[in-house]
Amino acid sequence: MKPKLFAAAAAAALAFGLALTWAPTAGRRAHALGNQAERAIAHRDIQVSPAELATLMHNRQVALALFDLRDESAFNQFHLADAKRVDSMESIRALPDKTVKFLMAADEETAVRAFRQLVRAGAKQIYVLAGGIPAWLELFANTSSGTPTLLAGAFGGRHPASYPDLEHMALPKFEAKVKLGASGAKKGPGGCGG
Repeated sequence: MKPKLFAAAAAAALAFGLALTWAPTAGRRAHALGNQAERAIAHRDIQVSPAELATLMHNRQVALALFDLRDESAFNQFHLADAKRVDSMESIRALPDKTVKFLMAADEETAVRAFRQLVRAGAKQIYVLAGGIPAWLELFANTSSGTPTLLAGAFGGRHPASYPDLEHMALPKFEAKVKLGASGAKKGPGGCGG
């Protein structure tokens, strides 16, 4: 009987010791991740140009998830092709680390706030659309006058600017910021060489 009591007491002591060491470790980890996020924001490492995002959208080798943080009305009026409107960060955190995740909003700062929250929670491969949806529309929905075509109606993801035809336009030069490699690639279609 005594060996069982001793084993139970030892297990309880071990669990208590792990709980004491885990709490500070988790706090330090969140703090370190927060510092890392702030450096990336300050150096603009995570703010990706609309041109780079459009290029990635056309690359079938990239596992890409687009998240729109705007309200339902703005989202229904216009959103990027395949974008999902989100209210909860948990749906983004649940995706595999290898998925390249983009946050977008009516302004860049809203997306940056969500980025901070996600990175502190341990999410990886998170980027922000630089300039938000207005910067996207400025590049891809311009009229000949140079002003963005504001949409009269609810086009959602059916507007031509939602998935621009890159073959028939000259994209501005951009600094590639999304780190792909093994973590951001997905398997192409099967068959020879695929």
